[in-house]
Amino acid sequence: MDTKLIAVLGITGTQGSSVATTFLKHNDWRIRGITRNPDSEKATAWAKKGVEIIQGDQDDVESMKRAFRGANAIFAVTDFASNYTKVSKDDALREKAKAMGRSVDEYAADLEQAQGINIVTAAADADVLSTLERFVFSTLPGVKTISGGKYTHAYEFDSKASVENHVRENLPGLSERMSTVTLGIYQETWNGIPAFAPQKDQDGAFFFVRLNWPGPHQTYPRVIASQDTGAFVEALVLHHPPGTDVLGASEIIHTSDYAALWGRVMGVKAGAKDVSDEVFASYIPEEIREPMLEMAKFFVEYGYAGGNPKVKTPAELGIQTTP
Repeated sequence: MDTKLIAVLGITGTQGSSVATTFLKHNDWRIRGITRNPDSEKATAWAKKGVEIIQGDQDDVESMKRAFRGANAIFAVTDFASNYTKVSKDDALREKAKAMGRSVDEYAADLEQAQGINIVTAAADADVLSTLERFVFSTLPGVKTISGGKYTHAYEFDSKASVENHVRENLPGLSERMSTVTLGIYQETWNGIPAFAPQKDQDGAFFFVRLNWPGPHQTYPRVIASQDTGAFVEALVLHHPPGTDVLGASEIIHTSDYAALWGRVMGVKAGAKDVSDEVFASYIPEEIREPMLEMAKFFVEYGYAGGNPKVKTPAELGIQTTP
């Protein structure tokens, strides 16, 4: 039986590992996992499962081309958080950012954007396109553009959006093969930020803070990314034509309903508490306060996907997610 090949970036990360897990169930697909360090414990674990592991560096276009050659599908993801950590912990990089007049956040976004451009440049190579049928890019909306410059600190969103726009505007061969997944709020890491974690009130009950901000959008897409990213990519590669864009949500839910659900699961009383932007900001760690607060306001005003009608919900595309 002829098999097809999907190349998966971030095979050792949350999104890529979910994609690999899903495609391992398909005997007519082979998986090539791309990682900076093929000898890592996580990478070797994938190799033992039958995944082809190949070295690829997102800072090196040629290594990306080699990793992509022969693939029928590519799942591409970039990582703002790892770039932020790299810059924040490296004195030389912080000094370089300072000399350029860039904050740590801005410079991390610059690095992520450059890596994304390298990825799509490699994917648009003629040799790669000769076999490529589907290119799935993990993206986020361009907050600065959509808000008309009102919100300018959502670096993690804007860096990904700029790469997607680059493909649409400058790489027609890749663009006609591209679909996107806009991942929602990770449930794996939600409790790491107090603004999204349960708080205990004086009466012993729990509450989740909800930003009291004018706007029509009061629900949030929450995703168990380690489980459901694979379902989104599977649908885009196997069941829908290129040009399909999906909102990566396990569930789209109001904060009050989410609090009630969490309370039922935990066996405690829980609800939502409306707070001002000043109070909401106090629940966000200082180093990410400004971008996180702007993103929260953007979600209420424009919706998580920025009001893009092309971005469909999983239900609209018939995608089954984690119950």
